[in-house]
Amino acid sequence: MADVTSNSAHIGAFDEPVSRTLECIGVRNEAPGVMTFRLRDPQADGTRRFAPGQAMRLTLFIDGVRHDRTFSIASSPLEGDVFELTIKAKADGTVTRWLHQTLREGMRIDARYPLGRFTLDASNGAPLALVSAGSGASPLMSMLRTLAQCDPHADIAWLHAARHAEDILFADELAALQTRMPNLKVSVWLSAPAPGWFGLRGRMTRGTLGAMTPDFGRRTVYCCGPAAFMQNIRQIHAAEGARRAAFHIEHFGPVVETPLAETATEDAGGVIHHATLGNRRFDVRVGETLLMAATRQQVVIPCGCASGLCGTCKVRRVSGDVTMHHAGGLSASEEAQGWILACSSRPSTDIEIAFR
Repeated sequence: MADVTSNSAHIGAFDEPVSRTLECIGVRNEAPGVMTFRLRDPQADGTRRFAPGQAMRLTLFIDGVRHDRTFSIASSPLEGDVFELTIKAKADGTVTRWLHQTLREGMRIDARYPLGRFTLDASNGAPLALVSAGSGASPLMSMLRTLAQCDPHADIAWLHAARHAEDILFADELAALQTRMPNLKVSVWLSAPAPGWFGLRGRMTRGTLGAMTPDFGRRTVYCCGPAAFMQNIRQIHAAEGARRAAFHIEHFGPVVETPLAETATEDAGGVIHHATLGNRRFDVRVGETLLMAATRQQVVIPCGCASGLCGTCKVRRVSGDVTMHHAGGLSASEEAQGWILACSSRPSTDIEIAFR
């Protein structure tokens, strides 16, 4: 899971990102192909260092190659120096498969946290809808676990989409939480239910959402899942007359934003700078980041989030200048060494970049 898009505030204060070496203190199976890794920060002082909904970047060296991947934290920040990452192994995922096959209790792993601005704002006591698909439930579970401890009477609709019944994340815990949280209502949709399933089927639609949560349009929504899923939920929320500011999303996956100035580039003079990466030279238009320009011209820069969070698109600035605004994907020491994030950097001169 690394684009984090949100306009929310957070519950409590959280620190600036820090780089740490974490110790794995437990591993458990969560669902088929999904495992939860329990990590501890030996350097933490027990104070809360992230807000519910935030993420953590792991750095791994697999077969001599560095991999940076960002995952949502599923546990409550009230646990202090302990974090849980609930991760689905992807068939083509080098990092997720390594974690499932290799990371075990007693091992250590490099991390950077907290990351992202997808965070819970429970200050106004508004009714909430936590909407997820698949492993998108992880950051929302952090929110729910936190509310279970600090506001157990909160009005919450938990709305989740999965493929099969065995794929429903946190099913047992959700059932237990319902006994402690009288205003928590859980609804689950299955896209490929087995015989004997008498619950909701297919996609979340305006009709079924309205039936399960009649006041959906009046709830503050936190949504995480595939881009198409979140777009569908956003449209339903808007159709119910909701305020746009009451809808917050997070998703992880390759996302390339469209340049805001794309329609104005002709009048603005089009190409303003040139970038060089190895033996490839490409132009950069008005308003484009290096990643936007490279993607437009089929120059491959690996990307995880396009929002300055995950660090996957890190490149070294050999020459030239950029204006960069990121969301924690680089440490201060990395920036001092000349590293930049292609997704968050707009050239102010011609520029040369490199992967090493």
